[in-house]
Amino acid sequence: MCNNQLTITNPRYLKYARITGNPVHVYSDRDDYRLRVPCGHCDDCLKRRQQQWFSRAHHLMKRMALRPDQCLFCTFTLKPSVYEQAKEKPYIPIRQFLDRLRKHPRFREKDPITKRYRYRKVKFPYLFVVEFADGKTAAKRGRVSTHRMHYHAILFGCPLYWWQVRDLWQGDVVDKAKGWYTGMGKAEVDPLESESGVRYVLKYMTKDCAANQYISDVDARKNGKLIVSHGFGRLSKEDIKIMRKNMLKSASSWFCHFVNNYRHSIPRYWKTACFSPNEIRCRNDSLIPGILRDSVKKRYLFPDFTFQQQQQIYNCLLWP
Repeated sequence: MCNNQLTITNPRYLKYARITGNPVHVYSDRDDYRLRVPCGHCDDCLKRRQQQWFSRAHHLMKRMALRPDQCLFCTFTLKPSVYEQAKEKPYIPIRQFLDRLRKHPRFREKDPITKRYRYRKVKFPYLFVVEFADGKTAAKRGRVSTHRMHYHAILFGCPLYWWQVRDLWQGDVVDKAKGWYTGMGKAEVDPLESESGVRYVLKYMTKDCAANQYISDVDARKNGKLIVSHGFGRLSKEDIKIMRKNMLKSASSWFCHFVNNYRHSIPRYWKTACFSPNEIRCRNDSLIPGILRDSVKKRYLFPDFTFQQQQQIYNCLLWP
């Protein structure tokens, strides 16, 4: 649970004010005018976000019937000539790499009608996480760390072999000892051994926490940044029916689901796809008070508290 929650104005009323031209405080009498939202940068928020993206990746692999060895585990570094631009806009090298991948000779084909050569469309899910080196590995090797930015990535169902992906990123080797390549830098690519590799990559999202920053303020905003393909982990119509039915079974299933016998919070992306905002609010209002009251009554949390003290704690949790 986030301990640094923020109080913000409901974005819906900001939108209404922009459309109508009225000041936003016109809607201040509404119950949901002010919202309490997680900060998104503390340890709890980052771990929760990591778990939710792992749930989406796990669902994607099940829906596409992918084995781990059909996915690629990648680590991409950048050469100096493209590094400064990548620090400002980390998605640019990724776009350039994917464009080169889609124009690989393997996808070149001849149109049967026009007799012209073209590239067939290639789509596959992917996720990239930006990380700045913390200097620990360099210290072990007796080197001075420059805290350089690099990418950790998973390519799900990539239609190329791992060595082809590696060569697309780093190009031809000019001087292997000095790490000079004609491409965008150095690449380490291997088939994924298990789903734990996905969790390992997503672990770097937690480096957005202030305790793990070893770089300047400008670069720190990019540390732990996630870049994914469009519609990553999206639910199909059949998935929505199944997910909706499972979430309505109990109070526990409304908030959590199981992945390999471990509980994970249900991503908001899925919940908003299965239920309307009014349905979500109604369900939360009916379940959260009971869950809070049960947690306050547990003796191992508040063993020596009187009923009045427990009631005060419950009111503080319910109405922060």
